[in-house]
Amino acid sequence: MKHIVHILASSGTGGMESHVQTLCNALASQFCVTVIIPAEMSGFAPDVQVIILKTLSGSRWNPLLHFRLWKLLKALNPDLLHVHGSKAAQLVASKRYQCFKRVSTVHGIKKKSRFLLGFDHVIAVSEAVKLQIERQGFVSAISVVLNGVVPFSSPVCSQGGRGTAHPFSVLAIGRLAPVKGFDLLIRAWPLVREAKLRIAGDGPERPHLLSLIEEKGLGDRVELLGHRDDVRDLLLASDLMVISSLREGMPLVLAEALHARCPVVSTAVGGMVGFLPECALTASGDSVALARKINEVLSDLPTFSRTFEALYDFARTRLTVEAMAEQTTLIYKRILG
Repeated sequence: MKHIVHILASSGTGGMESHVQTLCNALASQFCVTVIIPAEMSGFAPDVQVIILKTLSGSRWNPLLHFRLWKLLKALNPDLLHVHGSKAAQLVASKRYQCFKRVSTVHGIKKKSRFLLGFDHVIAVSEAVKLQIERQGFVSAISVVLNGVVPFSSPVCSQGGRGTAHPFSVLAIGRLAPVKGFDLLIRAWPLVREAKLRIAGDGPERPHLLSLIEEKGLGDRVELLGHRDDVRDLLLASDLMVISSLREGMPLVLAEALHARCPVVSTAVGGMVGFLPECALTASGDSVALARKINEVLSDLPTFSRTFEALYDFARTRLTVEAMAEQTTLIYKRILG
């Protein structure tokens, strides 16, 4: 059985971390899977070997980190390295690591990607990410593998109450970081009619967002839920999900929303452009435009949701862990022969 080592240099609780957990668990039936991470992280299957390398949380230029990582990889002697995120990719981009077959998954739009040139294969999570990398002159093998989630245990029917209850329930999900644009969403909310906003997630922006909610007098209309393990239940109970990001690859929560048949409004960034219907997109960085779009959608939510029917069907077959693992396995087999 081939040995695959995954490296994740982040210890957060966002989409990339969930992606790595889900993918490793799915691949463990076909490969010997080891994952190297900077801190304890729950959710890995018992047959996935987890190694904690605390220095991964520090600077990517730390000589001690490079020494310990190299020593660990030489001892593990994997058939293939699969890294996630730019920090992990830059750690193993040097010629020293050419003795290993290397794959890198790029989860978001990057300004620079020259460090990927030495990799045997690059996986992009959306067509937009792939195009951005190609525009920078990247010429090695690159494939798109869309994020997948575990399907719902039973088919999800259209929620009959959606679009009829007042106030509407609107959900946003993600790490509370500036790139997610949650401050933009909160600033838009005084202009949104008849809707309550719930934001699920945690992160360094939480104090700032709480202050902004108080400043705008939105304590009864906007709620920060913190980290939640019941995202699916939240989506099923919501009329609409909003993605307010300033940049994005292809967020995992989008797949979750489509499996829950919850329609989505998003800023026109990254993988959302060309994937979501045009009527679901609005300008990035513009709180007034975002509020206008949400009001427009909520004014006739059943009609808006019907424009997602093809995407709901697409999610059931293509945005699954099984499909993601199958495509990743094909890439591994091409590299390993």
